[in-house]
Amino acid sequence: MPKVAILIYSVDDIIATLAENEKKGIEIAGGEAEIFQVPDVSYKTEYATEEGKEAAKVAKTNADFSYKILTRETLVEYDYYLFGIPTKFGNFPAEWKSFWDSNTGGLWAKGSLHGKIAGLFVSGAISGKGDTEMCIMNAMSTLVHHGVIYVPLGYKNAYKELTDVEDVNGSCAWGAGCVSGIDGGRPPSLSELRVHQLQGKAFYDRIKDL
Repeated sequence: MPKVAILIYSVDDIIATLAENEKKGIEIAGGEAEIFQVPDVSYKTEYATEEGKEAAKVAKTNADFSYKILTRETLVEYDYYLFGIPTKFGNFPAEWKSFWDSNTGGLWAKGSLHGKIAGLFVSGAISGKGDTEMCIMNAMSTLVHHGVIYVPLGYKNAYKELTDVEDVNGSCAWGAGCVSGIDGGRPPSLSELRVHQLQGKAFYDRIKDL
């Protein structure tokens, strides 16, 4: 059975909620997945303390969700990834950027991630796909440098939701998404949650016979 890691950064539970729905889609398809959280940017300086070592065991998320910390070893152990990214100015937030830059140079030099397969899901502040689409496109630079193969959502499995002009939906052909609002206070809609389940299912259906 393919091992899928859902790798996220989430401070307001939005990306975590989306990740749980991606996981549900994978389970509907007959697979299993584990969710990991990118550490806060303060993680490295705290790590030297006893308090930091203890904090490293469990990610610093809202009380509703608690996941293992993502490490470089996680990337090596798993062959299939779904990355959950809260868009920041159309790009990775600092926590994601810090993780890639601080942890994966050696993996890049060895080609450790080459040929692994990934999809992405995102959240963005406002309606309109520009920032979320740009975030995924910008993430491609990191993935292609590592030789990671990208699997988009496309339209086939979520055509109704992606073409519905009456309901706000942050998803696009590049990947599932949600509109979180400027203050992060808008929860994902039922339509957005459905697209994340559909992406999880479609992703697992794609990889299970490889």
